[in-house]
Amino acid sequence: MRPFPCFQLTTWTLCVLSLAFVGLAFAEPEAGAGTQPYWVMITHRAAVATEAMASDDTAARSVLMGRRVRWQDGSNIKLVLPSKASGELDDLSQVLGLRDAASFQRHWLKLAFSGRGDPPKFLTSSEEVLRYVRSTPGATGAIKVDGTLNLDVVDVRRL
Repeated sequence: MRPFPCFQLTTWTLCVLSLAFVGLAFAEPEAGAGTQPYWVMITHRAAVATEAMASDDTAARSVLMGRRVRWQDGSNIKLVLPSKASGELDDLSQVLGLRDAASFQRHWLKLAFSGRGDPPKFLTSSEEVLRYVRSTPGATGAIKVDGTLNLDVVDVRRL
């Protein structure tokens, strides 16, 4: 005994519609649609090892986690980040694999008290971090970008 033809059509239609909805869920956003903010590492163009920072995938994370504290010429890296009060440090900490901003700060305090590096300078916003890096040779920092900041004076490496 065959089921009703309208039942087969309905089942087929439901399958096609469900596949269409799944395709929409995983589709790439359109070029005109708003993009999600993402973290980038910015470096002053006068920094000696800018090329090395841009070519090495782990160099940016090494700087942020304090494993690398000097440029290739031996000068100190001046790391600057958004402050905990701005709310952005929690997000950056999670990107780096830490639980929250407090654990990131504890990590840097351990490095500072053991003499293995100077803690980063914390500024109130990503815009201030960008201004500081633009004006300070040897400076580098991490900021959250959503496409509205002008990054033409610094080298950028996406995290």
